[in-house]
Amino acid sequence: KTFLTTSEGFSIDAPLFFKQSLREIQKANRELSRKQKGSNNRERARKNLVRRHEDIVHRREDWFWKLAHWLTDRFDVLYFETLNLKAMQRLWGRKVSDLGFRSFLQILEWVAQKKGKVVAYIDRWFPSSKTCAGCGYVLDELNLNVRRWRCPSCGSENDRDENATINIKQVGASTCGLGEVSQAQPAFAV
Repeated sequence: KTFLTTSEGFSIDAPLFFKQSLREIQKANRELSRKQKGSNNRERARKNLVRRHEDIVHRREDWFWKLAHWLTDRFDVLYFETLNLKAMQRLWGRKVSDLGFRSFLQILEWVAQKKGKVVAYIDRWFPSSKTCAGCGYVLDELNLNVRRWRCPSCGSENDRDENATINIKQVGASTCGLGEVSQAQPAFAV
């Protein structure tokens, strides 16, 4: 449901532009399939469907650019977890494609480079969600449907995404050689 969760304590909701326009796309698809092949009306219906898809792409990219500028204006160093988007797509299907997270990261890297900011990634295999940010205890297993869990070592209640962002921030700062983590260096979890 959220596009980004930050170590600063706020989340950015996913707009899901394709889901918002799904009825229009379905209607345009139906109109296209009813037209006779090779006719001018079919070509007109095909172009209408293409325009609907282009509209979604343009709205998504506009939102990405605005978010990238907002993040780079606010922060100097941004840490992200490397995600296996293909596996996520197999699990959640169209919703992961609708997020367009890889496209966002490409735009963010470009904006950060122009502004002299840093975008860094941590290892995909680091157990950011399973590691307690308070004491460092690592759970053996944590299912995807578990959103909150209690640490057996220190007893702290951890939200999956918020806990992951704190761990991503700590690991990112240590791997980049920045030492102590300050508020000017947020981390993000998807």
